[in-house]
Amino acid sequence: MTELIGNHLWQSTLFAGAMAIATLAFRKNSAHVRYWLWLAASLKFLVPFALLVAIGNQVESRLTSPRATELPLIVGTMTQPFTPQLPVETMPRGWRGPVDPPVRTVTIRALTMIWICGVTTILLTWGVRWRRIAVSLREGVPITSGREWNALQQLAQGVRPIRLVSVSAPIEPGVFGIRTPMLIWPDTIGDRLPEPHVRMILAHEVAHVRRHDNLAAAAHMLVEAVFWFHPLVWWLGARLIDERERACDEEVVRRGHDPHIYAESILKTCQCYVESPLVCVAGVTGSNLKKRIEQIMTNDSNLALGVLKKVCLSIGLTTAVALPVAIGVLTSPRLAAQIVAPAPDAPTFEVASVKPNKDGGPMGGRGGPGRFTAHNLPVRRLIRQAYDIHDSQIIGGPDWLNAQGYDVDATTGEKPRGQNRFMMQTLLRDRFKLMFHTEMRELNVYALIVARSDGRLGPGLKRIPDNECPPPGSPRQGGPPPGPGPSPFDPNAVAPCGAIIFGPGRLLAHGVPISMLARSLGGLPAITSFNRVVTDMTKLEGVYDFDFKWTNEFGRGGPPAGPGAAPAAPAPGDEPSLFTALQEQLGLKLNAQRATLDVLVIDSIEKPTEN
Repeated sequence: MTELIGNHLWQSTLFAGAMAIATLAFRKNSAHVRYWLWLAASLKFLVPFALLVAIGNQVESRLTSPRATELPLIVGTMTQPFTPQLPVETMPRGWRGPVDPPVRTVTIRALTMIWICGVTTILLTWGVRWRRIAVSLREGVPITSGREWNALQQLAQGVRPIRLVSVSAPIEPGVFGIRTPMLIWPDTIGDRLPEPHVRMILAHEVAHVRRHDNLAAAAHMLVEAVFWFHPLVWWLGARLIDERERACDEEVVRRGHDPHIYAESILKTCQCYVESPLVCVAGVTGSNLKKRIEQIMTNDSNLALGVLKKVCLSIGLTTAVALPVAIGVLTSPRLAAQIVAPAPDAPTFEVASVKPNKDGGPMGGRGGPGRFTAHNLPVRRLIRQAYDIHDSQIIGGPDWLNAQGYDVDATTGEKPRGQNRFMMQTLLRDRFKLMFHTEMRELNVYALIVARSDGRLGPGLKRIPDNECPPPGSPRQGGPPPGPGPSPFDPNAVAPCGAIIFGPGRLLAHGVPISMLARSLGGLPAITSFNRVVTDMTKLEGVYDFDFKWTNEFGRGGPPAGPGAAPAAPAPGDEPSLFTALQEQLGLKLNAQRATLDVLVIDSIEKPTEN
């Protein structure tokens, strides 16, 4: 969240700088143009680029990631041994995985409290001022006849109805309200200004109503309240008032009113009355009065926009919105789940034995030539492997899908390895009577990206020659099937070629693609403490070695002795949290996103009969 806020602030600041440069190009044109450029800079603070990118992600609703032809080693290939996975039940009670460092958490909480205090103070101050004006209007006298009323009706033709209210407070004339505008009219103004000047002031206020200036001012006040700590938003507010008043001056003169009389009316009003305490009560004062009077008299800043400037302005503002959306479309993480029920003629195991596990033990499985065996695997994990999807993409089903493990012993015959996954699908259909349908749902995901802008990787991520390890899923050349992988608690453990060994707080790999690391992080919620799809967006090619370590509550003495045993105390100087360690050791990071994915919704499933 802090990273998102930081990105939004610098992006909004950069956009405001671009608008400031653009106003220089239009300094000889109408103030109306410059006003809308400043307003766009203000509203950018309310519309993060991340939101526009997310809209682009939704446009491209199918999310796909690099897809292996076989089940990855980490979740069960048929050609490599399953590395034993610690079951969730062996995790110590109350274990929640890595947390933010205490100092960082305290700092974030302190800054949040300061921000809340600032927002509250500003809103209360404005609320008091708003109430004072509202009370003055309630105590005021509505004007429904007379020279001011008649002049207002003539000037406000084609504009929303405006109520005219006489007040005793020495406040300047101004428009109060957004939906139902009321014109605050000092009861002494008729004695101080002659009728031509009164008509000019009314014309100025009607211009504010016609331009909906109170609504725009209220929007910027929201920006000031939320981002009160950013000096730029207050500077933008001054620029908005400046150009707002000049734009109204230009409109009054453009409608045929005498500039000399209009300038005199502005000067006399500023001399006699106090400026409105709220910028969303559009009055007469504001901007540099001397420069404003000069421009009214000379009318030298109202040049029409040329064709080239119109085209550039349109392209610039359109690009500011369209570019982030396009980036969202182009960089949207994708996941092609291909969740399709097996066809009637789908391949099947030659012989398959499925029994409820009775002796417990770690979950795992292994494949060999013509054979697949699994020990204590829950049905939910079998579904994940069969359809090559993430756990979060499986919706519904009874509790025993996770609680009960099954032992599977099956022979594949002479069928090619590419058929293994489809044989598991038919096993679930025929033996477990699995019936399901698919839907598209929005889920939380992580995108794995390179952390540094220069593309440099961390010291713990080493690319090795492509020919040093055979690609994952390729057949081993001769020799017996590989044995079980080493224990992740062995500090001298070496992962087999093309495999990842995992345990609490550690991922050890040799010769694997980055896509396998992404799938490992997303597929091991008991170890990483989050249960989200992780898509590989690094664009890193080739295979890599790494020994990735982060904070875990098992300490360094291995797993707890039993389900009820307390974990060993972490040793001093233990590894950092997963997200920090990922950046420091591997030079990668996880970006939180929302993505629309295919999900498998279980309609019905049954426990198989023993055989």
